[in-house]
Amino acid sequence: MESLGRKIRQRRQEKGLTQSQLAEGLVSASAISQIEADKINPSYKLLLQIAERLEVPLDYFLTETGEYLEQATSHKLAKTFIMAKEYSNAVPILDNLLATGAGDELDLMMDLSTCFIHLDNLSTVKELLEKAMTMSLKADDHRAHVWSLHRLGLVYYKQHNISLAMHYWQRAYDSLLEMGVDDSFLKAEITTNLAITYNRLGHYDQSTHLFLNSQDLLKNSSNLYHLATNYLGLGLSLYGKKEYQQAQEYWQEAVTLFKSLDHIHYSIQVKENFGILRGELGDYAAALEILQECLRQYQELGSDKQLSNTHAEIAKVLLRLERDEEAAEHVEHAFALCEPNSMYHAQCYNVRSLLHAYRQENEAAIEAALLGAEVFRTLDMVHDYHKMRLHVSDLFKKLGDYKSSTEILEETQQYIQHFFKEKGILL
Repeated sequence: MESLGRKIRQRRQEKGLTQSQLAEGLVSASAISQIEADKINPSYKLLLQIAERLEVPLDYFLTETGEYLEQATSHKLAKTFIMAKEYSNAVPILDNLLATGAGDELDLMMDLSTCFIHLDNLSTVKELLEKAMTMSLKADDHRAHVWSLHRLGLVYYKQHNISLAMHYWQRAYDSLLEMGVDDSFLKAEITTNLAITYNRLGHYDQSTHLFLNSQDLLKNSSNLYHLATNYLGLGLSLYGKKEYQQAQEYWQEAVTLFKSLDHIHYSIQVKENFGILRGELGDYAAALEILQECLRQYQELGSDKQLSNTHAEIAKVLLRLERDEEAAEHVEHAFALCEPNSMYHAQCYNVRSLLHAYRQENEAAIEAALLGAEVFRTLDMVHDYHKMRLHVSDLFKKLGDYKSSTEILEETQQYIQHFFKEKGILL
C-alpha cells in the first residue's frame, strides 16, 4: 500500500512543483519534506489545502491513509482517557505518538503534561512545559505559550513554592494581554490562581480585587465550579480583612453553587465517547455494553437530545455485529428523539444510510446520506458534510454509476472552496 507521503510526492512531481512551491503560503518547505518522508502527518485542513494545490480531490489521498487515521484515533483515545481521568492509560499512547513523530508534537506535549501533573510526576512535566514554551514561541502559538506558563505555575504551586507559582502565573497573565489571546475563561483561571496565591500570602486587598476581576470575566459563564471556587476565595479574602458578614454571604453563595453542580451529564458523555472509541478500535462487545449503560443513564435523566445520539451510536455498533434488525429499531428511536435540522438529526440520516447500505439498498442509502449532508451543510459543519458526500460517491460507485460518483466529488470540492472563500480563508 502506497503511503500518504509518497502519494503527495508523486503528485507534486507530476505537477512539476518543488517542495518550496507546494509549501508556499501553507507551511515551511521542511514540513512538506517531512510529510513526504512520512515523518509527520498533515492536519485535515492542511491535507485539504495540499489536495487543492495539486489539483486532486481530497479522497485521492484519503483512500491510502490508514496509518494516519490510526494515529488520529490513538490520540483521540488518549484524550478520552484524560477526560475520564485515567491518566496512566493515556501516557503510553502519547509517549508512543511522540516517539514516532506522529501528530501535532506541541498538542501531544501539552496533553502529556496534563497527565504528568495529575500523576505528580512534576520533574518530567517541568521539562515538557519548558520545551513547549520554546516551541510555542517559534510556532507563534500564543495560546499554547500562555498555557505552558500557566501550567508551570500549577506545578510550582503543587510543590508549595508559592513565589515561583505566582511568578509564572503573572508571566502568563502578562503574556496573555501582550499577545492578544482572546480567551476570557483562561484569563479568569489565571486571575483566580493569582488571587489564591495573594490570599495565601495574606495580601487580602489584592486577592479580593483579583477574585472580583475573575468573577466579572465569568459573569456569562456556565462553569459553576469556577464560579463557586471564586465565591469561596472571596469569602476567605474578606474573612482575612475581618469583613465577616460579607464573607458569610459569599460562602453561602459558594455552598449553593457547589450543591447545584451536576457532573452527571459530563461523566456520561465521557463514558459514551469511550464506548464510541472502543467500537472504532473493533471491540464491539465492550462498545455495546458501555453505550447501552449510557442509554439507561440518559433515560433516567430524561435527556432526549443525548438519547438520540446514543441510539444512533448503538445502531452503528449493531451493524458491525451484523444485527441489522436491532440496529433499525435504534435508528427509529434516534429519529423520534432528535431535534429537527440539528447535528443529531444529520447523524440519524447518516446511520440510516449505513443501515440501507448494509442491506444493499443503495438508492435508499444515497437518499438518506444526501439529506444528512444537507443538514450538515446548513450547520456549516464542513468536515462532516465532506465525509457524508464521500459516502454518497462510494454508493454511486457500487451502483456502477461512475459519472454521478465523479459529479458528487466535484460539486463537494466546489462547495468547500466557495465556503472557505466566503470566510476569507485561502485554501
